[in-house]
Amino acid sequence: MHGSNGEPLRAARTGAGLRGRWPRTVVLTAAAALAAIGVAGCQGRASSPAVAGSVAQAATSSGAASSPAPSSAALAPLAWSAARAPLPADADGASSQYVVLDDVSCPAAGYCVAVGTDRASTGSGDVYQGLAETLAGGTWTPAAIPDVSSANTPPSFSSVSCPARDSCVAVGFVRSSARVGIPFIERLSGGRWHPVAPPRPGDASPSEVSLLTDISCPAADWCVATGWYLNTDGHHAAYADTLSGGTWTAAGVPLPADAAPEQGTATAVTYLSAVSCTGTGACVASGQYRDTSGGSLPFTATLSNGAWTAAAAPLPGNAEATSQLAGLWAVKCPAAGTCVAGGHYLNHSGQPRYLIDTLSGGTWTASAAPLPSGAAADQKWSQDLATAVGGLGCASASFCIATAGYVTTDNEIVPAIETLSGGTWTAARAPLPADAAPASGQGNSAYLMLATCPSPSSCLAVGSYPAEDGTVAGLIETAAPKSS
Repeated sequence: MHGSNGEPLRAARTGAGLRGRWPRTVVLTAAAALAAIGVAGCQGRASSPAVAGSVAQAATSSGAASSPAPSSAALAPLAWSAARAPLPADADGASSQYVVLDDVSCPAAGYCVAVGTDRASTGSGDVYQGLAETLAGGTWTPAAIPDVSSANTPPSFSSVSCPARDSCVAVGFVRSSARVGIPFIERLSGGRWHPVAPPRPGDASPSEVSLLTDISCPAADWCVATGWYLNTDGHHAAYADTLSGGTWTAAGVPLPADAAPEQGTATAVTYLSAVSCTGTGACVASGQYRDTSGGSLPFTATLSNGAWTAAAAPLPGNAEATSQLAGLWAVKCPAAGTCVAGGHYLNHSGQPRYLIDTLSGGTWTASAAPLPSGAAADQKWSQDLATAVGGLGCASASFCIATAGYVTTDNEIVPAIETLSGGTWTAARAPLPADAAPASGQGNSAYLMLATCPSPSSCLAVGSYPAEDGTVAGLIETAAPKSS
């Protein structure tokens, strides 16, 4: 979650080499550490029917706009189920199985695409490579994306957006041969994934890190991918790659007026992390930045009439006034002028809490989503910085889910699902497959990455979990209305 709060955490976790198993904000922090040091399951292929069945009513892409709900009335509660993601054929012989799913998008009824990374066995040894899981006809089918691969470190698929069936764009980053973090774009068409060379802004340092963190495609021929890079001054900067007329172009995205220039180090906190577009030329992005007082604050950037404008985002009334560590790591806009952004902030006691910012009527307002029952009283980031919202899926203006993490009273780091319905957020611990191993510490924890809600009666979230057989397994969480 997978900045300030997240920054030291990601740096600490970089050495593990398994960036994909952390929440999205964590992935981004690990990337910052790479820049600072010059790097700038149950086997088989059978799908779980339980996972496939509840998305039969999927209707819209996770990156596209949805129609707003007619009211804020509470909807029928959802029941979540968890299953292990199937493996592609070349993953069965790998010396250490490793599967992570990073994002999922559903452009049509009963059709979804999830992307991530697995460890595959090749003639020259094991490699980490891109993985796509496709839901069609009630079955999940895995396939390799071999254009994205690394011998030593898992690539990170930050996001995927599918505006139509068999039409998807995925983005992320991987280490180059020179151990520099570089972005990638993969486009699905004609049943095959094709690599695209992502452009960078003109002031990007050619030898330093640049990453793509999210993508939104409201149409098959128009997308916006957001990210960050180190410029020729060595400072963190935000940018967007835009697909229009068959061509990708890069442009810088401004930061709020009180942003302080920040060198690219392991403690840097300036990132553009998420984007949501309601139509061609209309997008909202979110992230965090270092302000002139030295703290980390959340911000949003809006694309309108071809130009980006940035503004600081609000914090709840109980937010720490000094030494704040806050950011927005996810954003979804189900309709024009209506958005929900999620992340984290510190309250008056210095405790991290879930941050929810909502755009309505031209104004952003801040609130704090609750922690699940069983959460430890102490959620401070000495506990691996787990307490943050990392993903959002919104079927309408009044129905969203948020994926998050937290520390339990048993000192386990476990995934949580927050649900917005009837104007209220409710929290619950996410279920895990029966073969999940107990979670203790960042190296042995389950994480939910990103999510989508094609309709108020159907939601999906993906991630990873440690299995009892000692492997890292892909996780698919599926929601459907509870039976009466």
